[in-house]
Amino acid sequence: MRPKCNYTKNMRRSISFTKLFFVMLSVLVSCYQSHKRELDLAYTLAESKPDSALAFLNRINQGKLSDEDMAKYALIYYMAQDKSGLDVDNDSLIRIAYDWYGEHQDDSLYATALYYMGKCFLLNDSMEQAKTCLEKSYSISDSLHNMNLKCLALDKLIEVEEQLAPYKALRYAKDLVKMYESMPNVSIYNKVAAHLRLGENFFFVDSLKQALNEEKKAYSLAMSVDDNNLLSYVRQNLASTFEEMGEKDSCLLYARQAYDLNGNDRFSCQLMLASVYISVDSINQAFRLLKQAMPKTAEDRYSVFYFQSQAAMKAQDFKSAKSFSDSAYHYLEDMYRTASKAKISYYSSFLKKESERAKMQGKAEVQRWVFGLIVFLGLIIILFVLYAYWSYRKLSLARIAHEQEIFSQKQQMMEKLHQEELSHRDVQLSVIRNYLQKKIEVVEKLDSIVPNEGKHIVLSDNDWTELEVFLDSVEDLFVSRLKKEHPNLSNADVRLMMLLRLKLSQKTLASIYCVSEKAIKQKLFLYKDKVGIKNEHFSLRNYIENF
Repeated sequence: MRPKCNYTKNMRRSISFTKLFFVMLSVLVSCYQSHKRELDLAYTLAESKPDSALAFLNRINQGKLSDEDMAKYALIYYMAQDKSGLDVDNDSLIRIAYDWYGEHQDDSLYATALYYMGKCFLLNDSMEQAKTCLEKSYSISDSLHNMNLKCLALDKLIEVEEQLAPYKALRYAKDLVKMYESMPNVSIYNKVAAHLRLGENFFFVDSLKQALNEEKKAYSLAMSVDDNNLLSYVRQNLASTFEEMGEKDSCLLYARQAYDLNGNDRFSCQLMLASVYISVDSINQAFRLLKQAMPKTAEDRYSVFYFQSQAAMKAQDFKSAKSFSDSAYHYLEDMYRTASKAKISYYSSFLKKESERAKMQGKAEVQRWVFGLIVFLGLIIILFVLYAYWSYRKLSLARIAHEQEIFSQKQQMMEKLHQEELSHRDVQLSVIRNYLQKKIEVVEKLDSIVPNEGKHIVLSDNDWTELEVFLDSVEDLFVSRLKKEHPNLSNADVRLMMLLRLKLSQKTLASIYCVSEKAIKQKLFLYKDKVGIKNEHFSLRNYIENF
């Protein structure tokens, strides 16, 4: 009778544990489904109400998300930030999504992750990487018949190719216009943006009449929408093109119209109109307009002082021009110091986050192992209970002993694999740390070069000399070889090539020369003839970087 009693007690204990296991499992499933619903809702809100999506995502406990859900969380968060109008160049979030979807390419969100990763690369001037991501996103979205994403990817791909291959960018821009024209229920704003993009690319290849034609098409479409901001923006583009064509009257007309509309970008309108006033010798009007300007950033203050110095030079008031110029370069110095510090902070933060991420991944591995252990033990117990009803007690015990032996072996194997993974992660972190340290050293070198005088070039003659010696030392006599190969280049031309060799972004070049990014792009295109580049698909930047 005693063995029977013990067997009954063991069965009751097993059944109780089984009930507990199923309760725990149901709770976990419920939490998992809840997170799925929350993420789906945030994804829906991200497109039309990004601020609400961000607020919603901030309420989600990231620590309870699976790898898949964390990837979706990161993608939606980055997406919502982008839709809110933020240019997020920090890749810590989108990188999580990009890495996970890269291993699960059958997921429909893979193309979206590629698009936003490509956009992040573009913001950080990593053109080749941006191009690779955007081309993949374009191809996949085309196969999925996702026309909206396809258009977005193509638009950013145009922006990349503008710097790498202007004529290829022009073909892409023509395709974008055709795509929007063929799509039903497309927003007027998208069509206007597409025509302006095409006009911009005609501008880059010096086809000003065709650029003007596309901008007039955009203007005609914008007139059908009651939106002063849109009209102001289009008229600024028209004014810029007329200025390049030398048609000062038309340039002044559209610059005034853009300013009179009082759009959101009032400061930009003021600068453009002031620039036009200076070109037509209306110096007093230019000064009056610049005094009314309300700059918000160091870059804005630099622009105001620069145009004031230009106006003073035009009026032959050289003392005032020198004073305005000194003030301008003070803010330019502040801009670059701030940018350098931001880069250093970014790389330091990135290294710290990567280290923390590695630690968290280690903890996550342990958690997954424990959960797997619980599930595995629960299955053993369930099998034992079921088997006990249909088999002899000795056979049941032998089965349990065998399963426990297998579990012990698997446990040892998992522990070994876990230790190997941690060791490999330490090596990876060491490589990343060394790489980032080199990046930081470069940033610190650039930060030490402080502009102090000059008109259009911030660096002094001594600074340029040091930069020339530096490039000759570390870049295999780059400046000496360039001067020997191209004796027709002026000193200013050589200095521009030196900046390109340093891989400075077009935004940075625009700030140094105090012109628009559009003007810099056209300048680089026209310089191709000076260095003898005949291949339309080969940019000046590519030539200098590989020289």
